[in-house]
Amino acid sequence: MTRGRELTHELLLRLLRYDPETGRFTWLVSRGGKAQAGTNAGAVNNHGYVVIYIFGKCYMGGRLAWFYMTGQWPPALIDHRDTNRANNRWGNLREASSSQNGANSSRPSTNTSGVKGVYRRGSRYIAQIASGGRRIYLGIFDDMESAAAAYAKAAQDEFAEFARAV
Repeated sequence: MTRGRELTHELLLRLLRYDPETGRFTWLVSRGGKAQAGTNAGAVNNHGYVVIYIFGKCYMGGRLAWFYMTGQWPPALIDHRDTNRANNRWGNLREASSSQNGANSSRPSTNTSGVKGVYRRGSRYIAQIASGGRRIYLGIFDDMESAAAAYAKAAQDEFAEFARAV
């Protein structure tokens, strides 16, 4: 098995075992270094995702899990329902568009209002939501609760099961 080889489903099944209940991958063959048969495959990267190197190429754990279970590479992004990027349990993974994936993200660390989709301007609160590459203005509100409610409703209307208002 050489570097640069294409990863087929058959080859993946020969190299790794995936446990859909735990989301963990285990090496079935020894590949040198820490990649020994029976050991856990992959590591969590700086962004919180499990990554596994196969033939010198880096694969995201969620995408590998999808490929392992379905035999097809996911056509879109893989979203982690609970927002834990390292949780690759099969029940935690789903296909998502970029907008859906963003809708299921947590509040950005740069958000100072404490509420996703809401920021403060003077003594008032502005609510907005992003969808399909565009920003949608939801209004100006006198209190944060009203702005948060407007965002939560818009997120539910726009993204349904992907909506995360916090």
